[in-house]
Amino acid sequence: MQYNMETEQAIPVVLDITSMKDDVILLLDTFFYVCIWKGKTIHSWEKAGYHKNEGYENFAGLLEAPQEDAKYILSERFPYSRFYVTHPDDTNERKIKVKVNPAPTSSATNLNNVEELYGSEDVSLTLFMQHLVRMAV
Repeated sequence: MQYNMETEQAIPVVLDITSMKDDVILLLDTFFYVCIWKGKTIHSWEKAGYHKNEGYENFAGLLEAPQEDAKYILSERFPYSRFYVTHPDDTNERKIKVKVNPAPTSSATNLNNVEELYGSEDVSLTLFMQHLVRMAV
């Protein structure tokens, strides 16, 4: 699920590296892990304490929404999943990056070079589907 400043409700997104943008918060539930990932901009604003200032109630609500959703998921879960909050360049970020689909390298220029920083041995879903279509046709 993706949380951002433009929408009030969380929206489902593709489990892809392209979903990991600077201005969003992602909530990932893999059953064993429940993870909240905060983009670089969101994380820097939180570190600066903007959510504590008057007039930034919308940003405080943005930070609180995934926390509340994660609490609900964890309260319904048995056995209890591991929960963590991470951001770019954090050691726990690797746990979320192993689950996401690596994007094709042709779109690396459109996404602030996110893919260039993300190396994976897995083939992207797009490339897999292209090969599958080629084999079927």
